[in-house]
Amino acid sequence: MTEHEINKKLRDAYAHAAPDVLPAVRADCTESKGGVCMTTTKKVKRPFARLAALAACLCLAAGCIFGYLRYQINYAVDATVSLDVNPSVEITVNRKERVLQVTPLNADGEIIVGDMDFRGSDLRVAVNAIIGSMVQNGYLSELANSVLISVDNNNTERGAAMQAQLTDAVNQLLQTETFSGAVLSQTVTKDDALKQLAEAYGITVGKAQLIRDILDDDGRHTFDELASLSINELNLLRRDVSSAETKIEAIGTASEKAYIGTKKAKAIAFAHAGVDAAAVLSCKTEMDTEGGIMVYDVDFEAGRFEYEYEIDAATGKVLKAEKEIDDDAAASSEKPFVPTPEMIDESKAKTTAFAHADVSAADVTDYEFKVDTDDGKTVYELDFRVSSTKYEYEIDAATGKILKAEKEIDN
Repeated sequence: MTEHEINKKLRDAYAHAAPDVLPAVRADCTESKGGVCMTTTKKVKRPFARLAALAACLCLAAGCIFGYLRYQINYAVDATVSLDVNPSVEITVNRKERVLQVTPLNADGEIIVGDMDFRGSDLRVAVNAIIGSMVQNGYLSELANSVLISVDNNNTERGAAMQAQLTDAVNQLLQTETFSGAVLSQTVTKDDALKQLAEAYGITVGKAQLIRDILDDDGRHTFDELASLSINELNLLRRDVSSAETKIEAIGTASEKAYIGTKKAKAIAFAHAGVDAAAVLSCKTEMDTEGGIMVYDVDFEAGRFEYEYEIDAATGKVLKAEKEIDDDAAASSEKPFVPTPEMIDESKAKTTAFAHADVSAADVTDYEFKVDTDDGKTVYELDFRVSSTKYEYEIDAATGKILKAEKEIDN
């Protein structure tokens, strides 16, 4: 076979091997111009793929939101509660009022908390356990019965509700066989100045707010003087100076059993001054602090003199004694009031008023005596206080008859 024949057979074989696809290609052509075939491609729509992608995005967003809300409810700090006696303990809780952390803020607080782990427990369970530990370790007793509860919550309503619930629970817990507690409570209004004071003195923000509240009513002291005092000591100071506008809620009375008491402090001052109690015209006694020591301030008038005493509240030692002429008494000494023989004197009027009020002269404080005229009659006006009760009397100087008798109990 020649070379020419071989090439011809190869061409024929290739021709029969390649299929004639031109008709099929032309059938798919919708338009032909100048030998160029124009084709149309249909776009296949896939709606399910889009929906699947959208669903995945929504699931991811929902997961993020759920995770955030779960974190906010279970792990984010919703409120901070501090308990102060002398030990100071701070408790952080979540939205469910479950404990996140309990932090002792001083050495006494470390003794109270010990090795107890409160994480995850209910707030009230933790508070009850901590208060119980304070009683067991002698920090709360008949000698010092005051505790301060402070609640810091950005939600005012939740904070107030938490304050009320904890106050009621602690008050019930401290109604023991040996003593009754005195519970102070407040919601904290935090500001930078208050936070800095708390950090500087190593105390809770709640105690810092209580001290500032006392200083607003009594400017005799400084923050530095009061920061080292216990809550019971601050409560005793607050009792004598607190105004009606205070933000502190109070239940019970601060214990004074660790001290000599008002009655004995007065007796010590009168004896030191050489003045008979019956000769005292007016007397005011209150708790105070001097150099970190609790004292009784005893101020009284007798004759033509004014006396000022500071008595150590724990020992009864006289720390300060001052005596000066009463300017008002000196000015009126030229024409002092002298009852006529038909009139009763001040001593008899005091006896009548005290007997009617059923009080002892030794228990009387803030005593004042004045002579007045009412419809031509000479009248003795007597004002005095016994504990938290204030008495006002008017007595006819001629007959000794009680014309007016009123008493008012302080809130």
